[in-house]
Amino acid sequence: MAFFTAAALWYCNVAPGWEKGYFGYYTLLSVGFLYTVVYTFFARMYDAHKIGLYRLAELLFSQMLSFVIADTFLFVAAFFWFHNFSRIRISIFLFGVLIQFLGAGFLIFVMNRLYARYDEPRKIMIVYGNEEYKYFLPKLGEKRRYRITACLSEQEGPDRILDCLADCEDVYLINVRQELQNRLMLYCDENGKDIHLSMSLNDLLLFRSDISHSFDTPFLRNKRNPVAWYYPMVKRTADMILSVCGLVILSPVLLLTACAIKLGDGGPVFYRQRRMTTGGRVFSILKFRSMRVDAEKNGARLASEHDDRITPVGKVIRACRIDELPQLINILRGDMSIVGPRPERPEIAEEYEKELPEFRLRLKVKAGLTGYAQVYGRYNTTPQDKLRMDLIYIQERSILFDLQLIFYTLKILFIPESTQGIEDGAMDARKKTR
Repeated sequence: MAFFTAAALWYCNVAPGWEKGYFGYYTLLSVGFLYTVVYTFFARMYDAHKIGLYRLAELLFSQMLSFVIADTFLFVAAFFWFHNFSRIRISIFLFGVLIQFLGAGFLIFVMNRLYARYDEPRKIMIVYGNEEYKYFLPKLGEKRRYRITACLSEQEGPDRILDCLADCEDVYLINVRQELQNRLMLYCDENGKDIHLSMSLNDLLLFRSDISHSFDTPFLRNKRNPVAWYYPMVKRTADMILSVCGLVILSPVLLLTACAIKLGDGGPVFYRQRRMTTGGRVFSILKFRSMRVDAEKNGARLASEHDDRITPVGKVIRACRIDELPQLINILRGDMSIVGPRPERPEIAEEYEKELPEFRLRLKVKAGLTGYAQVYGRYNTTPQDKLRMDLIYIQERSILFDLQLIFYTLKILFIPESTQGIEDGAMDARKKTR
């Protein structure tokens, strides 16, 4: 569908002015192929083909986002072909997008029904060493693709656990002691079963380790400088360019939001808050105010699922992430970057560090507007999981990785779960207070 819609869009905009012949067909084939490559790249990035794993609405959104990005590339290519917009028919492009929407929706619906009818859920088994597995069970329940066949504590003993392994396809090990983990890994390797290991902070710190052969005994060597020498310079330049472009392009949205907040309750438009960035430096983050003026008269706490402090305008701008847009000014000032760990409040970070001293490792890099934890996590993701994801980014950061996270952010902007608050009555994302 990607290939033929691209060829048709190009044909309807370009081919009527050409003489029929080899050159015209060759160009259509090239356009269709290049368009399909761009579409496939973003479809894979957004998991747009994972039927059965995601809801129909999310799959359709991922497909359309992939098509629209590819259509934008095609539109820009047509502009450079003609050097103006006068010969490009916008109506043809909009009609093409409509065909893509209807076609993708039909295919997703049919394939999802076929999957639900003929494909069996994947049988998985969970082996846990502490209570952290309880946070993992609801996440599995959200996916229809998985069915839990057994959930056993490591205290059950190896023999009992190995007996249950015969009935499953995947094994998830959550904080299991090393001796049992080694035995289960050996069994799964011999019997062709997939095994998933929870990652400790030490595992993440060694994420980009090399094998050292200085001696005849191999060692893992953790690099102190995991990024290229030019990365900081390119990243800062990109931050300045993108923040300026964002402020100019989004200026109508910023103006309308400011007016809506002011007309809503007459309070201030912006909200300033102390946050932490590289090395623990505290700066004043800028946001559109989405809560009542007296929202924190009883102290700092994260927003909950049904927080009555959020204003009617605030609910809309929080759902669309518009309240974060003024942070482009923080990026221009150098307090933040486009991509990086989200800046935490000093008082909340202090509470997290009492139970999780490694939480301060997030301060090795500059705070960001979006990041790995924002793309793959949620607002109410536990501090432990956020830290794990932030450490993955810190260890893997590169120009291409940053670009991938920026493009993936386009998807999560419209996914409600990514802005879901913590439990009602909780002060932070660890657990509910009583």
